[in-house]
Amino acid sequence: MLSADEKEKLEHGFAEGEASLLLEGLKPTAFGQSLKERVLAGEISIDQAEAELRVHYTAAVSRIA
Repeated sequence: MLSADEKEKLEHGFAEGEASLLLEGLKPTAFGQSLKERVLAGEISIDQAEAELRVHYTAAVSRIA
């Protein structure tokens, strides 16, 4: 379970990342949102979320190439 301080830091980081996407004219994907929710719920760590992102998008890119 995340402490209140850890959760606040993560929420701030996610908010900054989402703001950056919006400035680029992009929006978070449903997959990314689901990972964010799982991290904030304490179900998975940031490292696990990053690993899932790499697997998900590496597979997607390899299907295109």
